Amino acid sequence: MAHEISRVLAAVAASTWAIDEAKATEIAHMLALRAEGQGGWDEEPRHASYAGEPVKGRGGTVHVLRLYGTIVPRGGMMSRMSGAASLEGFRTAFAQAASDPDAIAIVMDVDSPGGIVDMVSETADMVYAARRAGRPIVAVANTMMASAAYWVASAADEIVVTPSGTVGSIGVLGQHNDISKALEKAGITRTIISEGARKAEGAFGPLTDEARRHRQQGARYAYDMFVNAVARHRGVGKDVVRADPEDAEAHFGGGRAYPARVAVRLGMADRVETFDAAVKRLAEARRPRRASVARARLSLID
Repeated sequence: MAHEISRVLAAVAASTWAIDEAKATEIAHMLALRAEGQGGWDEEPRHASYAGEPVKGRGGTVHVLRLYGTIVPRGGMMSRMSGAASLEGFRTAFAQAASDPDAIAIVMDVDSPGGIVDMVSETADMVYAARRAGRPIVAVANTMMASAAYWVASAADEIVVTPSGTVGSIGVLGQHNDISKALEKAGITRTIISEGARKAEGAFGPLTDEARRHRQQGARYAYDMFVNAVARHRGVGKDVVRADPEDAEAHFGGGRAYPARVAVRLGMADRVETFDAAVKRLAEARRPRRASVARARLSLID
């Protein structure tokens, strides 16, 4: 078990995350406790089912899909963190819902702080490609839709926020743990055997300036992908997505998350509504529906 937790710690340190900062701190603290033999370890993810109970509506079915907890690309060690969500499982459930000819709507029930960026772009592209008039895809922040979760949800036709919900946190982060002093204090001498000039840079000691620049470039690459995707999905300029609240009135937060009504005012979401009310509205809607909100915005920009 200790060896497995050490592998998870290494994976966390090596990954680029699109996640709410408070949740990132919580995960790091939880793993540190478990590495010291404190706390349990879930053998299965808490939310293993991504397809909720479908709702019969006027003229067809409203499919409900869950995206709960910290986002990881696939199942395995990381998904056994309490409440983790596998994008692999979510993608399978989404594909099934999107291929149903009887579907009148797809509702994404989202409560996630974000997670690892791996497969997030591909999942968002999958949602975006499935948009079409007549069968809307609606993402509901119920109650948190942050970072990687917002990246995926922004690809929907419409973003709804529950009255107590929050959305945003557009940004990426990573971390590096310099454990050399801890090892020295524990009387452990670690020797790294490697080939390749930069293969083991920052393996357990401090980062060089060059290694830090390399990691910063990786974070910037992921952030640019995030910004470009949200701008396309929401039909706004990339400068609006990047803008910090100190720089512009119209902005998507500069990495911050916002409560429901503020998010709608800023254009990050489309309406404030409870999850149940959103499902009921879609179930009772008549076909055909209008084209997506974001594409309507984009046509005005073009």
